[in-house]
Amino acid sequence: MLLRERDVVRLRGKTTMLIGILMLFMLGTVMQAFAYDAQLKPYRDVPEKDWAAESIYRLVALGVVSGYADGSFRPNAELTREAFVKLLVESVKPVVDKEKRAQLSDVAKDRWSYSFIKSAYDAGWLDLLIVNGKFSPSQSIKREEVAALTAFALLQEKTAEEKQQWLEAGWLEASKQASFGDMNQMDKVLAPYVLRTYADSIMQGDNNGLFLPKKSLSRREAAAIVDRMIGFRSKEHQLEVSVFYAAGGPYKKQERFAATDEVIFDWAKLDYQGEGKASVAFSPPSDWKQTITAAEASKSTKTLMIFGNTTLSKLGEFLLDAEARKVFAASVGEVIANPLYGFDRVAIDFEGLIPATYKEPLMELLRGIKENLSNEVSMTVVVPPSYYYHGYDYKQIGELADQVVLMAYEFTYAEDGLPSAPLTLVGDSVRDILSYIPADKLLLGISKQANQWTTRVDGTVEFFRSPSIAAVESRLAAAGTKSVMSLPYFLNQITFTDDRGSHLLWYENEQSIQAKMRLAKDFGLRGVAVWQINQLTDKDWTVISSFYK
Repeated sequence: MLLRERDVVRLRGKTTMLIGILMLFMLGTVMQAFAYDAQLKPYRDVPEKDWAAESIYRLVALGVVSGYADGSFRPNAELTREAFVKLLVESVKPVVDKEKRAQLSDVAKDRWSYSFIKSAYDAGWLDLLIVNGKFSPSQSIKREEVAALTAFALLQEKTAEEKQQWLEAGWLEASKQASFGDMNQMDKVLAPYVLRTYADSIMQGDNNGLFLPKKSLSRREAAAIVDRMIGFRSKEHQLEVSVFYAAGGPYKKQERFAATDEVIFDWAKLDYQGEGKASVAFSPPSDWKQTITAAEASKSTKTLMIFGNTTLSKLGEFLLDAEARKVFAASVGEVIANPLYGFDRVAIDFEGLIPATYKEPLMELLRGIKENLSNEVSMTVVVPPSYYYHGYDYKQIGELADQVVLMAYEFTYAEDGLPSAPLTLVGDSVRDILSYIPADKLLLGISKQANQWTTRVDGTVEFFRSPSIAAVESRLAAAGTKSVMSLPYFLNQITFTDDRGSHLLWYENEQSIQAKMRLAKDFGLRGVAVWQINQLTDKDWTVISSFYK
């Protein structure tokens, strides 16, 4: 799926794209600007082998933490109470039944952390840490206090009976299992909450069996705790699994349909003949009947994808042709209504719309298509990230479509080695679109692909946008190939040398796919849409199908 034929303008304008991204972030706070800088390179004081590195960079992708202007994260720095409250509030939305009238005497309204502390205070999270009406926001936070705040945030989702049962008996049983050697050093009021984080595997003791309740918390430890808490909260969230099915590919296994909610068939394209003439070019493969039958047997939604872009399909010209839009919308309705195929949904994948002037023509087309569908047929709209393509009105698309697929990839830039889908940029694009489209309508697009840079002996560099998956898998099995999961990208980095020169590949493998699916769960998205199922290795599919409900 998606951006298979690259827009020429996109390639020539990539530098403009990156400048545009940076400008967007600089419109926010200074910290946001530096957060974006950190997303494309590791923090200088957080090596990839740091025990908390994955947690730190996953939180960067979620937009929960950021670094400093000098490119550091300062993982060993002690965290204050107010800083941890900020992390917690940004990770778990406090449930506030009623705003408290009483104010904390040491948290003024002009304090940077006021809004976060106020939210946590009104939710009752801070009750056990307030003494004489003071919260002491700049004081270093202790591990037992972190446990209390975290447990309060988690327990808010429990019933009153469940909370009471834990506070009366549950924590005592957990204390026997934990057997912390310094249990007697814990504040007796905080102990039940400390044990709650232990029971949920969010906070554990050290190798000596100690919890260290009075120890101050570092930024590194805070990142690991918050990451575990987010993962704990999202683990029950079920993702829908949609897969794109195209002809060919080294792993054509229709039995995989059994672990999908939706199969999206790449069998149709926009055919614009000019001046009022357009239709759906529908070209099902020779084995279409077998494929449709396999999807039906798996009870998967059957969706027809209709592709178009600005280079091969003259999409821009077509959208400005009102009569062509009208006849095309009617053509879509006719194709989808054909009882021979029994499609349940149509997915409109129109790519390459850079100017904002295309927004309204595209919306008029989508409205026309929707009007030509029966009430039993739903509509998906596929969109790119908004960094560079401005021809998509996220808000209106979200209101009209039944679901939206975000192509959170193809950030590939040959000149500076940027790969297709670094997790940090994926997270940025998801956070952006979620301000317009609700999470329960959004699917995260994941593309199985590789990008390769070859440096020849003479120093020149050649870029290969999409080496074949079979070739990459063969290379991985060859002697002399080095393969590591690289942070902050959360992508497989492959390096090797041969008579052609030295080679660098960024590869979407089972580990990086799992990281993206975890991200989709943490954001609470409807699901993922994977391009494409015939390119996925068995290891990839094992990971994806494990998320299937």
